[in-house]
Amino acid sequence: MLKKFSSMLVVTLSLNSCVAYEHGKLIDIEDSNAYVWQKYMSEQEFNQLEEGMSYLDVVNTAKGMGALQKDGIYIWQDEDTLTKAYEIQFQNDQLVEKKVVELKGHSTR
Repeated sequence: MLKKFSSMLVVTLSLNSCVAYEHGKLIDIEDSNAYVWQKYMSEQEFNQLEEGMSYLDVVNTAKGMGALQKDGIYIWQDEDTLTKAYEIQFQNDQLVEKKVVELKGHSTR
């Protein structure tokens, strides 16, 4: 029983370590921006996204993290305008759909 518990503990600690490492990489990407608005996505960056890319690949392309809307769907604000955003859907950490969405109302920036 103790051996089984220790194995489970090692697996749990390993997973937590991987998650912390991935989160650290995401923070490093955002911190590399000279200006806050650079963590948003530009139309040029959006056009570079391809099906099958991982979330980390998309964050590297956009130079910032998206805002989780619901399970597997993230939104990146447009760098240049307040009237559009980019919605990216992931399944099993792979980009499966991307689209431009028009924004109405006020900005949260």
